[in-house]
Amino acid sequence: MKTKPLILHLGFLLIVILELIGTLNGSKWLDYPVKPFILIWIAAYFLIMTKPQPLRWLVVLAFFFSWAGDLLLMFGWKSEMFFFAGVGGFFLSQVTYIQVFRKFGISNGKGLIARKPLMILPFLIYFVCIFLYLYPSISGVMIPVVALYAISLIGMSVAAFNRNGLVDKQSFWLLFGGSLFFVTSDSLLAINKFAIPIPNEGFFVMSTYMLAQYLIMMGLLKGEKTLRR
Repeated sequence: MKTKPLILHLGFLLIVILELIGTLNGSKWLDYPVKPFILIWIAAYFLIMTKPQPLRWLVVLAFFFSWAGDLLLMFGWKSEMFFFAGVGGFFLSQVTYIQVFRKFGISNGKGLIARKPLMILPFLIYFVCIFLYLYPSISGVMIPVVALYAISLIGMSVAAFNRNGLVDKQSFWLLFGGSLFFVTSDSLLAINKFAIPIPNEGFFVMSTYMLAQYLIMMGLLKGEKTLRR
């Protein structure tokens, strides 16, 4: 690893450590100032390591929506409106990621799902299982909200999986792995909020979330060479 990326990664490691300490201790004075820098670092690193191109800003837009979701969810305890707005931010992030995964770093050809439609079944089964598990604990407007967000979240992972065979293996596995960690993080968050309390939920949600965003960003970097113009 070259000197500049190494120094930048040490900065991200510091953000991760401080965020997890704040989460474990329930220290809002540490958690709240540090959390916004997660996506700021990821977006900045992506811009530093890529060359100017139109689709680069679509990626940054996905990071921005996630960043906005982070900020709004931090104040979810004050009002349900902050929670809904935060979910809306992440919904827009997932939709943008789907578009990014369809175009960024992809060579010509059919995706894996298009070639083998049955490969989508595990994703559909997971959607049905997690929604049915949460359904008894949600009601009213939360039912369509949870369903729509779950569709966007799992659709994002499907779009990542669909890149198999269209990008180099390293780019595929980094990005797809990131999508799975994203699904894991949001599933834990939903289970804790709507179903049953999870011990140290914040630690597991944030550790998987930060890993998800980092792996997605690195997967996009690795796939940049085969970018579809």
